[in-house]
Amino acid sequence: MKPILAFLVTLLLSYTGFAQELKTSKSLKSTLEQSARSNKPVLLIINTPDRPKTNNPTAAQAISSFKSALEDEEVIKKINNISIVYQTTLLDTSVRSIIRQANIKAFPAYVFLRSDKEVFFSDFGNSNDKAKYLLMIDKAMLAYKEKSISMLEKEYEADKTNTVLLKKLIDARKKVGITNNADLIEQYASNLKIGDFNNYQNVLYILEAGPYADGTAYKLAYTNRKITDSLYKTEPLQKRIAINNAIISNTMLAAAKNKNSAKAYAGANFARSTWSGDYRAGDKAYNNQMLWYYSTIKDTATYLKTASYFYDNHYMNISADSIKKMENRNRQANIKSPFPQTAEKKIVSKEKMDSLMKLPGARKVTQEIVAVTSSSSVNYANELNNAAWKFYEIGTKNINYLSKAMIWSRRSIELNPISGYYDTLAHILYRMGYYDEAVKTQEKAIQKAQEEKNPTTNFESELKKIKTRSL
Repeated sequence: MKPILAFLVTLLLSYTGFAQELKTSKSLKSTLEQSARSNKPVLLIINTPDRPKTNNPTAAQAISSFKSALEDEEVIKKINNISIVYQTTLLDTSVRSIIRQANIKAFPAYVFLRSDKEVFFSDFGNSNDKAKYLLMIDKAMLAYKEKSISMLEKEYEADKTNTVLLKKLIDARKKVGITNNADLIEQYASNLKIGDFNNYQNVLYILEAGPYADGTAYKLAYTNRKITDSLYKTEPLQKRIAINNAIISNTMLAAAKNKNSAKAYAGANFARSTWSGDYRAGDKAYNNQMLWYYSTIKDTATYLKTASYFYDNHYMNISADSIKKMENRNRQANIKSPFPQTAEKKIVSKEKMDSLMKLPGARKVTQEIVAVTSSSSVNYANELNNAAWKFYEIGTKNINYLSKAMIWSRRSIELNPISGYYDTLAHILYRMGYYDEAVKTQEKAIQKAQEEKNPTTNFESELKKIKTRSL
């Protein structure tokens, strides 16, 4: 089974019939072309892939009775009048770059674009109150009239020493959700005087832009430790988390782009430093970043070596019973809390799209939200399954590495016996030459998929290849 992509999303209810009411284009390309011809912006509506299944009668009733205000005649008319609509799901590869660039994490998402694909406004969520959508449209049209990011970029390129112009550009990018402003903040910081770094707001502004962990802007921001210490004590938790995530992400992306190991170490070390009070969590954060780096630059040998240590040390030195006890404690905590934590929805990659919605979880349903909660054992199982599949996908024939992958895969099944995990194990067994056991395991994957009421076509196709030894 291909690795499960980590979309950190809140799954908001997107299963209504408004698609038939809105005038929608067939593709993003044709939508952008129509936008250029008509001088209207694009409204990109990105939904979740499928309607979740639930055996809970109350939940089912809540889903079926929900009526989105996007079906309201006034809302539909206004949307059709001011924009060209393209409606799709987050699995559509043509919108992936937009989702990444605008940092879209909640669905259904409403992303407004210029004809050159530039995002200028976004919103999310379903509601039965039409005022939400009417206000959204008004805000979007006001944003549409403002200077575009591309125009601000041209002005900045003409005068790179103009700090006011540079700040406008950074602000415009931040406004639409772009968190990678590391290169721009390097220039911004270099334009400031040394005394400017004694100003709390200046330091906060630099850190919010996600400077490189080894960059000049980051170092200058830390020249007054009293301010940075105060910032990390007084700013809201979510803002502090966002700052750290942006610094890590921007540093690691730049490192991978240029195959710069020193920068990668800087990003990974920063990730570790965010867990100063927890050595083990810090080590996990560091190795997670370095594994991503080695995988991205295709340094297979280092990846396999690092991953072997990482998964054995962090996922295999705790018993299945202990993990399940943690799961039970988390479940009890969620029962007591009126606001259970929502976990990310795991989305299977393209080759396993048939079984997209197969990961189980307790679904909490209200009139407007479908959230998928996940247990510790599911998370552990998912990580181990992904690691095992990665070893298979790399193509290694090293029996030591394959044996590790097999052990990780078996543990993932022990924690959460779903069809996709049996499929992973079958592939690894096949690679190791245990053909008969691979057949039995793939047959188990098909049986599990049937029990889960998920499609089996893909699994059956793989079984034929295993039997004919043509996998």
